[in-house]
Amino acid sequence: MNTMKIKILPRIIYAPILAVAFTFAACDDYLDKLPEEDMTIEQAFSEYTHAKRFLANAYMHLPKEINWMVDQGNTSDRNPWVGASDEMEVAYSGAATHLINAGSLSPQTSHAICPVWDECFMGIRKANIILENVDKIPLVLAGAESLSDVFTEQERNEWKGEAYMLRAMAYLQLIRTYGPVPIFDHSLSTDANYNDVRRQPVQECIQFVADDCDRAAALLPIRYLKGSEESLKLGRFTKGAALALKSRILLYAASPLYNGDPDYAGFTDNEGVRLFPQSADPGKWTIAANAAMECINACEAAGHKLYAGTGDNFIDNYRRIFLDLYNDEWIYWRTLKLWTHFDRCSTPLSLSGFSILCPTQEFVDAFQMANGVQPITGYEADGATPVINPSSGYVETGYVSTESPDGYWLAGVRNMFVNREPRFYAIVNFPGKQWRNTTCEFWNTGVDGYARHNASDYCKTGYLNAKYVEPGVQFPSYSGEREKCWIFFRMAEIYLNYAEAINEAEGPAKAYEYVNRIRKRAGLPDLPTGLTKEQMREAVRQERRIELAFETHRYFDVRRWKIAEQTDNKPVHSLNITAGTHLQDDEFYQRIVCDPRSFEKKNYFFPIPFDEISTSEYNIVQNPGYASE
Repeated sequence: MNTMKIKILPRIIYAPILAVAFTFAACDDYLDKLPEEDMTIEQAFSEYTHAKRFLANAYMHLPKEINWMVDQGNTSDRNPWVGASDEMEVAYSGAATHLINAGSLSPQTSHAICPVWDECFMGIRKANIILENVDKIPLVLAGAESLSDVFTEQERNEWKGEAYMLRAMAYLQLIRTYGPVPIFDHSLSTDANYNDVRRQPVQECIQFVADDCDRAAALLPIRYLKGSEESLKLGRFTKGAALALKSRILLYAASPLYNGDPDYAGFTDNEGVRLFPQSADPGKWTIAANAAMECINACEAAGHKLYAGTGDNFIDNYRRIFLDLYNDEWIYWRTLKLWTHFDRCSTPLSLSGFSILCPTQEFVDAFQMANGVQPITGYEADGATPVINPSSGYVETGYVSTESPDGYWLAGVRNMFVNREPRFYAIVNFPGKQWRNTTCEFWNTGVDGYARHNASDYCKTGYLNAKYVEPGVQFPSYSGEREKCWIFFRMAEIYLNYAEAINEAEGPAKAYEYVNRIRKRAGLPDLPTGLTKEQMREAVRQERRIELAFETHRYFDVRRWKIAEQTDNKPVHSLNITAGTHLQDDEFYQRIVCDPRSFEKKNYFFPIPFDEISTSEYNIVQNPGYASE
């Protein structure tokens, strides 16, 4: 066997070839490679077991998006997006998210903040290698040691479908981060001329992803069921995942940023090729609506539906969407095994947590009241004082004298936390809330407060995240750990994709059903009848903000809607965490600036890393507003 090692670099034309000490799972198993285990592509695809490990290795380029406090330069987690939106403030000072919020994006820092370019193009090369070589793998129909070693024509086709999806997922990440990018439908040889690489128009990039989704959907089963003979394939791509990805990318294609935005209409490469459409095409909303409905129909026929627990415990019904593994709402996810660092970063100091994942005051204000009315409609000139909707029943000051009959709040908590919609109590831990048989004390001298902090570990906003958190895990022993998964696609998103697209295409009539399905599950009344297109647009955006909170949507939603200049170019606020000695200390509840934050027009997209531009001899052009050197 030729064991010569092929030198590799993290660039478009290069990718790691193979390491065989890897078992198939779309999960968090990492390569444990020995030098003598390197082999050529021909050798890898001459034998089923080696080829299967290559496919498994390609899945490793999917991001582990549950890590919202990701360090600068981290190659696998790649999720600074939650903390760089107005949803969240990450207390950990070393998080890459702070560089985005400070306006420190540049071609020189782009790799370090979030290395999407490197990781995704390595994943694309591996996907192309699979597609080019999968037909060379000999079938194994008899004499196999176990069923897992049998390789049939059906599985060969499934591998092709998975490779198309791996490529499409990588391009989704690239397009939403950088806009138009180079398209590769084949793997380049190691002596290829990188100087010829150019960015392709964004419409072509998006169509390439949609076409890959169609190719994958034609080859893959709609889903794998827990407890079935194929349950070992849970976590591998399915037709449902392909249709969901197609729905998302076509929704992006119809949105203002990608569909005739005047700020990018004149953006060309150095040969004059336009990289964005010059004018908007309203018909793209119909295409997006059709794609979402195709996904809905296929997934519902296969048993996918909104998760619902038992009874009318709306808090638990929402919370357990993310904890009850492989439930019917999930379309595609990445299995992470144990990921209790996330739980600890969401846990109060008094319970040996780190208190790092802190929802902003703006996010807290966005939740509706239990009656379905928006409590806060904006802010005064100071950016902090809320404009209260008197018809909502919301009260900013004072304290409630009685406990909630359903346990949503305790007597004595601030009125601003009373009678909010159930998802608020499922997502946010607030001052005075019961959590793991203790009371959250985020005021300055409380057991979870700033005065007790150690380095950067303290609750920075007066609120902690409760979503995705396993209630039973204990620290510092880590007892009660349970497997976690990160959900890339679920039914609620597809319903909201359809509602948004059909409203823009035809008006509100057909959007009501799918928004109201989600609101009913959340314990909220239906939307008012008679909404205009503009009012339904705001209703859908409100539902996306709450229902899909912290799921890597908000950062990209405000950009594709072209409203980030309003949402992200201003401070986010917190409670006054350096004040307060008890639960009912009014000084603690004063709103203060938590993080000033900066956003410029150029920040709708990341800059292309400078070394990529340089290597291409400037044939890869930089995004508008960023220096090319």
